[in-house]
Amino acid sequence: MLRMYRYLASFLLLTLLVPATAEATITNVLPVGVIVSPLPFDAVRSSDHSNTPTGDIGAQNPANVEAKLESAAWLGVPLTFVGGGACGASPGFANNCSAFENDTDGKGGTSNLTANVFGIHFGDNFIAVLYADAVSGFSISGLSNGVSNIYAFNTNTVSQVPLPAALPLFFAALSLLGLGGWLQRRRATA
Repeated sequence: MLRMYRYLASFLLLTLLVPATAEATITNVLPVGVIVSPLPFDAVRSSDHSNTPTGDIGAQNPANVEAKLESAAWLGVPLTFVGGGACGASPGFANNCSAFENDTDGKGGTSNLTANVFGIHFGDNFIAVLYADAVSGFSISGLSNGVSNIYAFNTNTVSQVPLPAALPLFFAALSLLGLGGWLQRRRATA
């Protein structure tokens, strides 16, 4: 029994002394100085540790980014890829996006796609911006690194199916039939 306690104490001591590997932290705010347009947006998630093997986004391809953004840690909603990819240098567009670096806006990028989710890779950083409705003319500026990719997605929200107009009438008719049957039974017993 004493040996088991020694093993347990050694394990606890090692877990305290051995540093943990750096994991990405997903925050719910834009980094300081970053500006997105159009405003307002519904939600934003950003990470400063996204592309490394232990990062939270990993490979910069549409399927991987879509799968990560659909996770609960990021947006937690089903998405459909609209377009995007490696951006062209401003003023040119490649994959429906353009990256820029200038004195007034710093580093940033624009997308000419219409969507309600935009995912931006810049350096080892990633930002996802969610809008309630589809927007066009998305842009981001004030980034610490140059934009490499902008991906656009739409959410696959399931809208409520309205009841057909006849359904309430059907239930009203059923209620009247039930009331009629109850009245007939009452008269028959009286």
